[in-house]
Amino acid sequence: MSRTATLKKLLGDDWSLEFVDADGDCFFACVSKAFDGEPTTQELRDVVADACEDETLESFRAARAAGLEDYDFVDECEDLDALRARLRIPGGAAGCVWADDFALRTIAAHQKVGFAILDEAARGAGRFVVIDPQNMMILLQRTRRQHYNLIVRRGHAHTFSRDEIDAHWAVRGEDEAPRAKRARRTREK
Repeated sequence: MSRTATLKKLLGDDWSLEFVDADGDCFFACVSKAFDGEPTTQELRDVVADACEDETLESFRAARAAGLEDYDFVDECEDLDALRARLRIPGGAAGCVWADDFALRTIAAHQKVGFAILDEAARGAGRFVVIDPQNMMILLQRTRRQHYNLIVRRGHAHTFSRDEIDAHWAVRGEDEAPRAKRARRTREK
């Protein structure tokens, strides 16, 4: 079953995906697209970099020390300025850092928007994640490969009111969505 078909099974026929490039800027590109290109992906990266403080660097170092590979980049950041410079590297460039929880929450606060995320890697109630619920929400799909796409309604709406999200989001649990049949793999002898 395609991603769009799965989305329609979970949320309804009005919903579809707007795909963005998988270049490391996917989260930022979704937010920029939701606001018709303003702010740009680079401006959003700059917001995240500017929000970093010494505590942010220490938090990233703690995540790295705990073995989280997504934070390997922090080994190259000697100080706060180095961290900020690293976070500004755009998608597609060597050394680009993908958006993490800090980035999502920072952008949510800056844009005064919440995120409702359909996480393909999760199951059941955990499949629907809401970050910083606000009166205005952006819907995102997160793939198993940690790539974000924008969820739209009727092919054009990019932001939604909290009431509209509450009326449609997570109304259908996994139990109500038919499971995609998995192809059986046969082992050649």
